[in-house]
Amino acid sequence: MKLTPEIKAIISHALKEDRVFRDYTTRGLSIENLNITAVIYAGVDGRLAGLDIAREVFKSLGKIKWSPVIEDGCDFRAGDEIVKINAKAEVILGGERTALNFLSHLSGVATFTKRFVELVSKNKIKIYDTRKTLPGLRKLDKYAVKIGGGYNHRIDLSQALMIKDNHVNSFRKIYPGSDYIVEMVRRLRKRYPGKELIIEVHGFQEWEQAIKACPDVVMFDNWKPEDIEIALKMIGKRRKFEIEISGNINLEQLEKIMELGIDRISLGKITHSAPAIDFSLEVI
Repeated sequence: MKLTPEIKAIISHALKEDRVFRDYTTRGLSIENLNITAVIYAGVDGRLAGLDIAREVFKSLGKIKWSPVIEDGCDFRAGDEIVKINAKAEVILGGERTALNFLSHLSGVATFTKRFVELVSKNKIKIYDTRKTLPGLRKLDKYAVKIGGGYNHRIDLSQALMIKDNHVNSFRKIYPGSDYIVEMVRRLRKRYPGKELIIEVHGFQEWEQAIKACPDVVMFDNWKPEDIEIALKMIGKRRKFEIEISGNINLEQLEKIMELGIDRISLGKITHSAPAIDFSLEVI
């Protein structure tokens, strides 16, 4: 992973939050300059993401010898050794919690994403993330999604055009016409030509307008599978845009959705609700 100044600033903030330079326990025991070796072990199975972040945590505190057994994108089993670290005690003990926090969260996102990706792979459906990420950690979360085999939705409001329900509710206060979806697309295409345009539709009337407007992606948000099936039959093979499904989709619901002939599924839960992966650091 490329450690940009922005990402290094995130790491620096996390270390300051933990007051790593005021580790009174390590200093009080007079072991801060003791040269030690530690190993990070996996507590459960998963996919690794964030190892470069963990390395930078320790590197920010002093000189280290870093000997990874595996790299980001590799799968591991419970009990596997991830990396061996040699450094002064104040470096390893000071950076331990911050490094493990990053590693646990990002590997959790990658592992959770991988579960969904594997389930839909036979149908050639792509799993996308959303902007439902931890504040300040969006680039890291989206990196972890890619490590898990997923795809990134827009990273911010400027990267793509996306008409959501509150845009519709607001726009209809200034435009009374029943063809409001078509008009919104027309205005956005005129002002920002070439930008990817996604429409979130809520009901068949908006779906019919979306077909006429022909955006890049139409998103069925919180639709029942049977209604999506009816909607897609309305357009048949004339479709010139991608179909995306979104809205509180769980692993069980995927079985019904996968056979509908859609292109992509966006899931906020792969970033905001991914279970953390358990790692431990042991001095040997």
